[in-house]
Order: sequence, then structure tokens, then C-alpha cells
Amino acid sequence: MLAYFSVVSDGRTLRGVGHIPDGDNHELRGAGQIPDNSSKYPCLILMHGLTGNRNERMLVNISRKLEENRVASLRFDFNGHGESEGRPEDFVDPDQIYVGGHSVGGLDAVLLAAEHPDEVKKLVLISPALTTYHELAELLYGDMLTEVLENHRVPLGSFNVGQAMLEETAKINGFETASHIQPEALLIHGRMDRDTPAYNSVMLKKIWGERAVLRLIEGADHCYQSDEANRLLSDSIAEYIVNRRKL
Repeated sequence: MLAYFSVVSDGRTLRGVGHIPDGDNHELRGAGQIPDNSSKYPCLILMHGLTGNRNERMLVNISRKLEENRVASLRFDFNGHGESEGRPEDFVDPDQIYVGGHSVGGLDAVLLAAEHPDEVKKLVLISPALTTYHELAELLYGDMLTEVLENHRVPLGSFNVGQAMLEETAKINGFETASHIQPEALLIHGRMDRDTPAYNSVMLKKIWGERAVLRLIEGADHCYQSDEANRLLSDSIAEYIVNRRKL
């Protein structure tokens, strides 16, 4: 079932949705139904990438697949994305909470784990963009460079990345940060990803060793747009979490 939620922070509303497995007893809370405390589930918190939103087909399919396997998930829109205005329990097992993210959301998950190592111990990283600054900076030539220098923004289709965010990402060393944490992690990357190097995930596997599982999906691009790539992505995540479920 779906449980919609919103959180107000600094006067801005952050909106999201949860996929909650059906239980024997349910209680209506706000806009969704949540199982009572007799049922506890693993839970994956999914964070979308730059220019994305919580309702991308890839993320929705992951949540549906997890729900079929009795794993809860929460998806939300970051500030300025989707339906959120600003910048984002009882039904989950606190020892089985996974934080996951796609692209820049994957980098955010690593940063969150580094900031809260005692709380964030399990990661699911989908095409993690640990080199976000370099990927954006490569675009800055000709008219794009002029756009940044004169209008202080990087136009990515209908989405604009502010110059301040670009400069903030320059201060982040994703791999250095990753080297200071030892989470359990699933690393998934498309072999045909031209936006974020698949070797990012290979490097994370080298850093985290046996605590990390690496899955490279043949033919998949950055957003896993083909039906087969989307299916393999969802199946891989569901299988990983279900196999680690605490009985």
C-alpha cells in the first residue's frame, strides 16, 4: 500500500511516499495505512539524483518490487525537485534500515553515512555520482561556461543547477569520505552509463571489500531506461535486502 507524507522545515514542505507491505492489522494515519507494531520490516530509504524526483519509473519499480517481498521503502523529493518546496517508524525494524540513492542521491547517502556512522550502516547505491563536480565541470565550455559566469547557473535541460551548488560539490571528495566508513553496501551500476562512470562503483567495492556487493548490469544506462535493465535493477535490490532479512 502507499502512505503519503509531508514534512515542513524552515517554512518549506518536503513531500514523499512510502510503500508499506500489507500486514494483518492496519491503522489509518494521515494519508496512508501503516501496519501495527506487531509487524516489523526492513526499510530502504531511496534518494533520487540531480534533476530527478521520487516518482521516476526506476524508483517506483524498485519500491513495488520491495513491497512484493515485504520490504518497506520511502521515497521523497529533494528541495527544488518534484513536489517539494524546500530543501527532507514505527513500522520498520531499526536494525534493518537501508539508505539508498541514485546518482547524486548515492553521493548523499555516502555523506550521510559518514556524518552518522552509528545510525547509517547499510547502503544501496545506484550509479553513485561520487565525482559530481567533475561530471558537471566537463560541460562548462562555450555557451555553457558563459551561462555560469553571467547567469550563475548550469542549465541541464529544463533543470538549472546553481553556481553555488557547483562550487559546493568541488569541496567534496566522495572516495576520501567513503574510505572512512565501512558500511554493508549493494553497489549497482550500468555498464553503459555515460553520465557517471561505472568505475565509481568498482572503486567503492575496492574500498569496502567484502562488506560490499557489486552488480554491473549489462546494457544499462544511467537511468536504467530499458525494461530489462529496470527489472534487473529492482530484482537485484529486492534479492539483496530479502536475503539479509533478520528472522
